[in-house]
Amino acid sequence: MAKLLIDDLKEYLRLDADDTEEDSFLGVLIAAAKMYIKTATGKEFNEESPRHRLAVYLYCTHMYENRNPVVTTSTKTLELSLSSLLMQIEWGED
Repeated sequence: MAKLLIDDLKEYLRLDADDTEEDSFLGVLIAAAKMYIKTATGKEFNEESPRHRLAVYLYCTHMYENRNPVVTTSTKTLELSLSSLLMQIEWGED
């Protein structure tokens, strides 16, 4: 797992960069996000693409903020912004 991507995700989530307690969990989220991009678009994750990186951040944010095993309110779905990015990745040039 690229340390840079974990550090960037921590910044995106507004987490303390020096706190490594959740780095393993964030690594799992990043791996799942890359798999999600591949499954949803048929394209491998491209670390150089801003669209791919943003899609990872949006996916990870959703999973990070909604990690309760029991749903107590209405089911939360992935945001429209992520769905839109995935469509752009699928049909775009990156």
